[in-house]
Amino acid sequence: METLLTKQELLNATSGIQIGNAECCFFDVQTDSRNVTEALPCMFVPLIGEFQNGHKYIPDVLAKKASVILLNDTEYTENKEFYEKLAAENSQVCFVRVKNTLHALQNAAEAYVSKKCQKMIRVSITGSSGKTTTKELMVSVARAHFGEDAVAYTKGNLNSETGLPLSVFKIRGDEKIGIFEMGMNRENEIGEISKVWQSQYGIITNIGTAHIGILGSQQNIAKEKRKSLDYIPENGAAFVWDDDYFGDFCTENVKGKVVKFGKDVLPSVSGVRFIEDKGLFGSVFAVDGVEVHLPLSGSYNYLNALSVIACAKELGFSAEEIKTGLEKVSAISGRMEVKKVKLLNSREVILIKDCYNANLDSMLKVIEFCDGLKQIGKKIFALADMKELGTESEKSHKAVGQTLNEVKPDYTYLIGPEMKFAFDVLENKDSSWWFEKSSDENFSKISEEINKYACDNDVILLKGSHSMQLEKLVPLLTGGEY
Repeated sequence: METLLTKQELLNATSGIQIGNAECCFFDVQTDSRNVTEALPCMFVPLIGEFQNGHKYIPDVLAKKASVILLNDTEYTENKEFYEKLAAENSQVCFVRVKNTLHALQNAAEAYVSKKCQKMIRVSITGSSGKTTTKELMVSVARAHFGEDAVAYTKGNLNSETGLPLSVFKIRGDEKIGIFEMGMNRENEIGEISKVWQSQYGIITNIGTAHIGILGSQQNIAKEKRKSLDYIPENGAAFVWDDDYFGDFCTENVKGKVVKFGKDVLPSVSGVRFIEDKGLFGSVFAVDGVEVHLPLSGSYNYLNALSVIACAKELGFSAEEIKTGLEKVSAISGRMEVKKVKLLNSREVILIKDCYNANLDSMLKVIEFCDGLKQIGKKIFALADMKELGTESEKSHKAVGQTLNEVKPDYTYLIGPEMKFAFDVLENKDSSWWFEKSSDENFSKISEEINKYACDNDVILLKGSHSMQLEKLVPLLTGGEY
């Protein structure tokens, strides 16, 4: 088994200085000491955050046989005697001083990509919403073409400044394609991780308002998202939504081909002909004459599929492979999961659980989706705060309230301090309630009320940011898991 990077490769990539002269051999990379195990020699990268300094866990990972340790220069300088002694006591461990451990992790990952992935098709996916679903769709279609084991991809939600570098270190090197998601929580985060992955094909699902509290405007969000396309070569391609106001802005510096996807792109161009919206049960369309049933509900998931189809066709995948891949995908846990469940009152309802993340775009999309449902009973909404909106929070939550006035759900439960803005603009407060906290006590009250009046074929929507813990309502409503 070959080390992920040789000592010289690591030192060159990180501009590091070794303490001692131990050899360098590692088959795993971790930033969380709890994930270090004795099973694999590991490089531990201690990060320094606002509330945590990973260097304090170095003795713990040494006890677990970590084989390479990166040290932040400032930390080393301030505690030089301690670290010199630690290195002397663990002479078989390769200690490397670097200017910044986060950047060193990213630079080491970039070196690994350069070493292992040059023969691999490299795809990136970003956007304000829909990127994880789009990634799952793309992975499934790629597996239909290349085979199950030939696809490297982001596991879970490891799409951040640390998540993407850790993800690429999982690549074996014999895969045919890599599909990696790029998220953002601060300025230039996408710029940094784009440099790591250097994708040849890049999808931007949309430019919305997620993280607007951090970046200040959609224009600034677009400036960040378009960095995901910085490394696309002339023989690569960028894919953007044709109805996105910032689509042309995002692609103006792209060296490769620009492909637009969307419902209004002519079938003669896209190869896609829409057939039927099946509501809760997805949509039906044809790709180059081959009929496909996408099982994910919502017109926005059809749009996500269109971006994947555009990319897959550019890569030369067949319509049959696209059909196989798209039809295999089911909802990702917490993201627009739709199921028939039996409540504690013995009534069978349709439960829509979309509790993984929330911003104004995704909130309005799911509310409008529910509004368009036919042949159903009452609409019961439990909506919780949308986080990370900053100064836009009041305006965005009021927009939710105004949309609810148009949709007119039968019962509405608004949860969280920010949702007070939505509640204040509601016209019908006789069937609407606001709860300041997402507490167990309030969840119990909500579930008891719903179980009093919910009937067969009613639709219950749970939507909010993950930290609001709306998923706790599920066992209270049903008596079991979702």
